Amino acid sequence: MRTISVSDKLEILVNGTPITIKGVNHHDSTPTRGWCMTNEEIYKDLVLMKELNINCVRTSHYPPSPVFLEYCDELGLYVVLETDNETHGFLRRLPNVPYDYDVKSGAWPMTKPEWKNEHINRMERAYQRDKNHSSIIMWSIGNECGYGPNGKAMIDYLHENDKSRLVHAECANWVRNYDDPDVYSCMYPDLLRLERMLKEKEIKKPFYLCEYSHAMGNGPGDVWQYMDLVYKYPQYCGGCIWEWCDHTVVVDGVQKYGGDFEGELTNDNNFCCDGLVFSNREFKAGSLEARAAYAPFRFSFKNGRLKITNLFDFTSFEGYKVDYKIRVDGITVEEKTLDLDIKPKRSITVLTDANPDVCRDGASIDVTLTSPDGDELGTLSQVIAVKLIKEEKDVTPATLTEDGAYIYVNGNGFEYRYNKQYGNLDSIKVNGEELLYGPVGLGAFRALTDNDGRMIDRWANMNIWQGENLDCTFTNVKNVKVKDNTVTAECSVCGVSRSPFFNYKLKLSFFANGRVAFDLIGTVREDTVWLPRLGFEIALNKKNASFSYYGMGPYENYSDMCHHTRADYFTSTAKDEYVHYVKPQEHGNHKDVRFATVDNRIKLSGRDKFELNVSEYSIDQLWRAKHTDEIGESYATHVRVDYKVSGIGSASCGPDIMPEFRLSEKNIKFGFDLELI
Repeated sequence: MRTISVSDKLEILVNGTPITIKGVNHHDSTPTRGWCMTNEEIYKDLVLMKELNINCVRTSHYPPSPVFLEYCDELGLYVVLETDNETHGFLRRLPNVPYDYDVKSGAWPMTKPEWKNEHINRMERAYQRDKNHSSIIMWSIGNECGYGPNGKAMIDYLHENDKSRLVHAECANWVRNYDDPDVYSCMYPDLLRLERMLKEKEIKKPFYLCEYSHAMGNGPGDVWQYMDLVYKYPQYCGGCIWEWCDHTVVVDGVQKYGGDFEGELTNDNNFCCDGLVFSNREFKAGSLEARAAYAPFRFSFKNGRLKITNLFDFTSFEGYKVDYKIRVDGITVEEKTLDLDIKPKRSITVLTDANPDVCRDGASIDVTLTSPDGDELGTLSQVIAVKLIKEEKDVTPATLTEDGAYIYVNGNGFEYRYNKQYGNLDSIKVNGEELLYGPVGLGAFRALTDNDGRMIDRWANMNIWQGENLDCTFTNVKNVKVKDNTVTAECSVCGVSRSPFFNYKLKLSFFANGRVAFDLIGTVREDTVWLPRLGFEIALNKKNASFSYYGMGPYENYSDMCHHTRADYFTSTAKDEYVHYVKPQEHGNHKDVRFATVDNRIKLSGRDKFELNVSEYSIDQLWRAKHTDEIGESYATHVRVDYKVSGIGSASCGPDIMPEFRLSEKNIKFGFDLELI
C-alpha cells in the first residue's frame, strides 16, 4: 500500500517522502540460453542488484516475466515498467542520417493513425497484466520510438485507468513535448548540461534519466558524479544505468558477439556487451564503483571531525553499525564501531581521537555501514591530507663511461646500459642477469576501452588523415649530453607520419647504490588532442611477476572511477591484474601510487604520486585482439609508470569524458626513481 505523487519541489514522492532512484536497466540474457532465463536466474539478478545498492529496475524494453515483478514486490525494488515498444531501427532506415527523430516525416508508427490501436493495445496489455504489483511506480510507453498522436493516446489511456502512478515517455522530449508525460526524461546528458538544466529550472517536472552512465567494457566511470547532482538538486530523482549485464554467447570458453556467427547479414559488433556485470554475473570494477556511488551514506573527515550522512529515503540508522578505521602507513591507529541513530537525509558529526598530521606514504579513513542483519552496504574511503616525511637518499654519484652508441654505468653487482639511439635504458643487469625484455620507452597510448570509442580516429592509426597515431610512435633523439653522473637527452615523440606531439628533455641521474633518477620536462603540441596517458613503459624479462605498492587498490581504478577503492599497501601479480573484458582493452590501473616494488628486483618511487599498471600483456597485444583468445601468450611483465592516465567515462554511448578527467595539460613535469632491491 503506497501513494506516488509529485511535490512542489518537483520531487517524486512515495508515501509523501522524496525518493532517490538508484537504478539499472535490465534485459533478459544468459550466456547459454540467450533471453530464456529461469526463475532462479531472475531472482539471482535481483539479489545481486540489491547487493550493489540498486533500488530500481527499468524493464527495458518490454514487460518482464510476471515472476520478475513478484520478486521485485518481495525484495523491495522500484520498477519502471516499459511496454513492448521500441522502433529504434527507424532512425537507421536511411543511410548517413544524424541521431534524431524525424517524426514529422509521418513514417514512424507513433505518427500513423492506422497504428494507433496497436500502440494502445500494447500499453493496455502491460497495464492490465501488471497493475496489481506495488513495486511498479512508473509506466513507460516505450523506448526510442519517436513521439506522436499514438504516444499521446497511450499516455491518455494510462491517465484514465491508473491515477496512482506516473507515466514516462522519454521520446516526447525529442519533439519538445513536455506536457504529456508526468516526468521529464532524457538519455546520457553530459554533467555540465544536466546541471545547467537543473540549476536554471528549465524543466517543470521531476527529472529522471531513463538511461545514463553506459557501462560497456571497462567502466562506467561517471556514476559518482551523476549521484552528486542527485543529492544537490531535489528535482533530479536519479536514473538507471545502461545496463545490467553483457549479452554474449559463450563458445569454447570464449565470449562471442555480433559478427562472430555464420549467416549474420547485419550486426552491432560488441555493442551488446555493455553490462554493469559480466554475462556470468561476476562483478567488475564498474560494478563496485556503482555500489559505492549508490551506497546509502556519504562521509567527510577534516581536523578530527567525522561527518556521516544518512542517504536512505525512509530508514534511520537505528540498529545499523557504522565502523570507521583510521590508518597511517598501513597501520590502524584508531578503529571504532558507532551506533548512530541518524534520521534519513540527516547528518551527525563525531570527534575522533586520532587526527594524523604526518606520515611516510599516506593516511586515510575508511567508513563501513552494516545493516542489522549483518549485510555490508558499502565501504567508502577518504585520503587524509598530511605532511609526508621526506626520505633521505644516498646521493653518491656513479661513474659513467661511454662509446659511440652507449653509455655504461657499473656498480656493485649491477650494470646499466643507456642507448643513445633510444634516449633511454635498454639494459639492466643484476649479477649478470638481464632484467629488461627491451628498451625503456615513453608512451601515450593505451589499449583503448570501449568507452574510448569516439577517440579512436583521434588517437590511433585508424584514419590516414586524422589521428595522432599514438599506437605507432617513434622517438627522435636530437641530442644526448653527459655531465658528471647525469645523462640528458633532448627528444621528441610522434605518431607515424605525424608531427611530434611531445617535445621533452629527459634526465637520468645515476648513483653509486644503483638508484636512477628519471626527470621529465616536456611540452605537448598546442593543437594536440588530450592524451589517453603519458608515462614510461618498462618490460621485464620475467613472466607474471609479483608486485607490491602503496596506492589505490586492490581493484583497478582511474581518476573518475576510484570510489570503490582505498589507499593502502597491496600485493598482486601481473596475471591477477588481468580483467576478462569481452573485448580486450585497457585495465589494471592504480592511481595515487607512492611506490611499487616489482619481482622483488626493482623499486619505483615517485617524486609525487604516480599511476601504476602491471600487466601480463603489452598494450599492442591487447589493442590488436578482438576476443580474449586472440591476445596470445605473455612474454614479459609490462610495467607502466605514468605521469597521468585519463579517466574512463561512459562515452561508448554516453557523453564525452569530463574535462577534469582528461590528460590535457600542455606542460609536463614528472619524476620518479628506479632502485635495485
